[in-house]
Amino acid sequence: MKQLAQNLRKKSLTIEEVPIPACKSGGVLVKTIYSAVSVGTETMKLKNADLSYIQMARKKPEQVAEVLGTLKQLGPVATYRKVMNKLDSFSPLGYSLVGEVMEAGKGVRNIKVGDIVACGGAGNANHAEVNFIPEKLCAKVPQGVDLKEASLTTVAAIAMQGFRQTQSHIGENVAVIGLGLLGQILIQIINANGCRAFGFDISKSKCELAIGNGAYFAEVAGKTNFQEEIGSLTNGFGCDSVIITTGTTSNDPIVLAGNIARDRAKVVDIGITRMDLPWDLYYHKELDFRFSRSYGPGRYDPSYEEEGIDYPVGYVRWTEQRNMMSVLQLLKDRKISFLKLISHEFDFTESEKIFLELKEAKEEYLGVVLKYDQNVNLNQRKIALKNAPAEKTGQVRLGVIGAGNYASTMLLPFLKGNANLTGIATATGINAKDKAVKFGFEYATTDYREMLSDKDINTILIATRHNQHANMVVDALNHGKNVYVEKPLAISVDELKLISESYSSNGRVLMVGYNRRFSPSVQFLKRQMKREVPYSIYYQVNAGHIPPDKWYQAPGQGGRIIGETCHFIDTLQYLLDADPVEVYANSTTVNDMPEQDNTFITIKFSNGSSCVLAYLADGDKNYPKEKITVTGYRTNIEFNNFRSVIVFKDGKQSKENFFTSDKGQKKEMAVLVDSVKTGELPVSFNSLLLNTYTTIMAIKSLETGMSYKINIEDL
Repeated sequence: MKQLAQNLRKKSLTIEEVPIPACKSGGVLVKTIYSAVSVGTETMKLKNADLSYIQMARKKPEQVAEVLGTLKQLGPVATYRKVMNKLDSFSPLGYSLVGEVMEAGKGVRNIKVGDIVACGGAGNANHAEVNFIPEKLCAKVPQGVDLKEASLTTVAAIAMQGFRQTQSHIGENVAVIGLGLLGQILIQIINANGCRAFGFDISKSKCELAIGNGAYFAEVAGKTNFQEEIGSLTNGFGCDSVIITTGTTSNDPIVLAGNIARDRAKVVDIGITRMDLPWDLYYHKELDFRFSRSYGPGRYDPSYEEEGIDYPVGYVRWTEQRNMMSVLQLLKDRKISFLKLISHEFDFTESEKIFLELKEAKEEYLGVVLKYDQNVNLNQRKIALKNAPAEKTGQVRLGVIGAGNYASTMLLPFLKGNANLTGIATATGINAKDKAVKFGFEYATTDYREMLSDKDINTILIATRHNQHANMVVDALNHGKNVYVEKPLAISVDELKLISESYSSNGRVLMVGYNRRFSPSVQFLKRQMKREVPYSIYYQVNAGHIPPDKWYQAPGQGGRIIGETCHFIDTLQYLLDADPVEVYANSTTVNDMPEQDNTFITIKFSNGSSCVLAYLADGDKNYPKEKITVTGYRTNIEFNNFRSVIVFKDGKQSKENFFTSDKGQKKEMAVLVDSVKTGELPVSFNSLLLNTYTTIMAIKSLETGMSYKINIEDL
């Protein structure tokens, strides 16, 4: 299929041939009929691509601060890879379309194959021939609604939510500053709700269009006597609410809003406008300034959008999906119409040229829709790439599942040139194509099973979300593949048992992404320790806050103890050459964090060592992430975040410094290649099982307050 893609680093916009996206649970596969172009938003994205890196940094200082934090923790090379991976990647455009449902995923209840649906969401409702859309971002189109109009549903939902934020009542006066597409839709919504609409814009033609759409009053915004004019039309009161839709660096819309608003009016911003609120004006009128969040409640909430957990209608009447449904009902009832707002219609295949013209503003565009060819091969889940490298005999022939930021910056760069990169699979076709091109894979797919049945592939690398790891490991082992899986290996005891059975039956190489044991600084630390000596170790991890709405914190992902502390337990296993035999965990209560985020885990090891792992997410982000203090054999050792190791022994002190914060990923990938060639495990299978089992029992200890023995026979 074809999809429009932008690359910030290359400053390019191209139509790319990509695989059809996977149809996951909780959503549907939609063949696009029309997609709407949000002229203001998408033109801004195109213009931002023309900025220099310094100009980009000035526009987004919060991202610069994030990069500087990464630089401090990871060093310049890893930070550069991370930033360039984001900039030098295909990114989608679009967020509003209408199409036909071709496939429904597991758990979808209210939408079926053949339904015509309006769809929304940046990164979901893309300018592409086929898209995967979560159910809560779809609304069925009633019969009789023109599909071109329906393609604007999501754009209109933004306007609808902005209007709802005014809490307007019948007979009130509502002003709209900015009469682009959003503003013109708002004029109609205001009228449909029994209110009078007042419009302002710098374009005379848009003011005239607003009058044609039912505005009671519309004027070019350069005039200065609007207070008197609006006052004369509103019984001397002013407007009950003002909605700002502009995208400008000027503060004029904010001043205008304050001038025309009545005492204690509401001012709602749904644009991207400079906001220096004039204190005198806004204070003396006691104006209520509000933001409107996109399409409505549920936006940016993964439990709603991705997991499909609805808000009860008795508590949240208008969610983003219900706003979309409301727009469609108004279209059906002819209370609003978008036909006069659609100024241009183009074939999707012309979109590269059209977007260039939009950016250059060669003419005035308002509502722009793209029409799509309906003859799409829905079975095209795999595409071959041109100029693929010839296969190297005797090499690792790799298939990769998942290509997020970590895999793209910390794993794949070290495999390129050392292994034959054969296939790569991700849920979205554009990401699969992007990473396939970037790293030189022979093909890209959205169905990882393509690689399991590929006899040319002997090794599978898994870097997906945690809840998918175990099933994919078992699937790959049962297909006779060697497996590297990013941590964790599994998130439950039952999954560990399934992996154990599969591994025993197939005997392939299985490696888990515990990279710290391959770090030069950790290996140096180990050389300072004696074998068969019981040590006392305090391992402190400044884990960092992860907001509860991130996927990492979702209950179905196992939590942070399983997801991350397995790293540090493996480091302890490596340093001690011993297995965990008992675990106990307790936590510090932090009200805005899950219990697992601030946990002390005490582990006894088979050689008599005792270790306390302090996994703490409530610290300062600039504090070093990992510190290890080792005591034993009349020696003290301090490990400081991969940068230095200090040894205190025999009354003397020595220090080893390390130039970079090398956490071992490069050597880890080299070890993976060697392990596949030799068939030897770099870490014993029992050690891998015990590690994950320890994290699972640590969580159980948190719940019960008891300690638990760690026994391989349990698995």
